[in-house]
Amino acid sequence: MPVVKVIPDAVELILQEEQRQWTCAEIPVLQAGICVPQCQSGMSGRAMRRFNRYYRQCARSFLSYCGRWLYPEALAAFEHARDESAPLPCAQASLTCTVTCNERGVLSLYADCTEWAGAPEALTLRRADTWSLETGYPIAASECFPRGTRVRALCLAAAREQCSRRQESSLAIYHPDLSRRLRRNLNLRNFYLSEKGFHFFYQPWAIAPGSEGCPTFLLPFSTDENDTVGPL
Repeated sequence: MPVVKVIPDAVELILQEEQRQWTCAEIPVLQAGICVPQCQSGMSGRAMRRFNRYYRQCARSFLSYCGRWLYPEALAAFEHARDESAPLPCAQASLTCTVTCNERGVLSLYADCTEWAGAPEALTLRRADTWSLETGYPIAASECFPRGTRVRALCLAAAREQCSRRQESSLAIYHPDLSRRLRRNLNLRNFYLSEKGFHFFYQPWAIAPGSEGCPTFLLPFSTDENDTVGPL
C-alpha cells in the first residue's frame, strides 16, 4: 500500500521569553529581554529539533553579544554618570520575534534586535526567516514567485513606486540618492510573508534616516493566475 505523505498546514508554537540583567554594585546597568519561537508540533521530529535549536542559538548569541559588547559600554556610561553625580542610566536591549504567517505549510516570521544605550534613538536591526513545513528548511525569496520571475527587478520597481507615494503624502522621508540606495542595499534574504503578501525591508539608515525604522514594502498576493505574485 503506498505511503501518503501528509504536509502539515500549520505548526503549534510557543513564544519563549527570558529576561536578563547585568549590574554594578547590585544596581542594574543593562537589561535584556528575549522572545523567540519554539515549535511544539506540526514538524517532523528532526525538523522541529533543528528549528528549535536554531532559535535557541539565536537567543544565546544575542545574550553573548549583550555581555561582551553592550555591557562594557553600558558600564562605562554608568560609571561616568555616577562620577558626575548625574542620573544613573540603564541600557536596554531586546530580541523579539513576530510570527507573520503560519498556514498552508509555511511559517514566516521576523526578529527585531533593538538596543538603546543612552543614544537619542534606539537602534533596531531586523532579520527574517520563512520555513517550509514540508522540508523543514528555509524558503528563498525566489521560491515565492513563479519560475523565471525577476524578483529583484520586481522588488525594486515596487519600492520605487511605494517610496514615491509615501513622499508625496508626507508619510516618509528618504535619502536624496534614493534610487541608488534602493539598488545597492536590496537584500532578498530580508523578506517575510503574511496573509497580505510578500514583504521585503531595508535596514535602518540604508535608504532613509534612522527615525524611519526599517522601511518595509509589500508585493500583494493575487488569486489571478496571470499575475506575477501569488500565494505559495
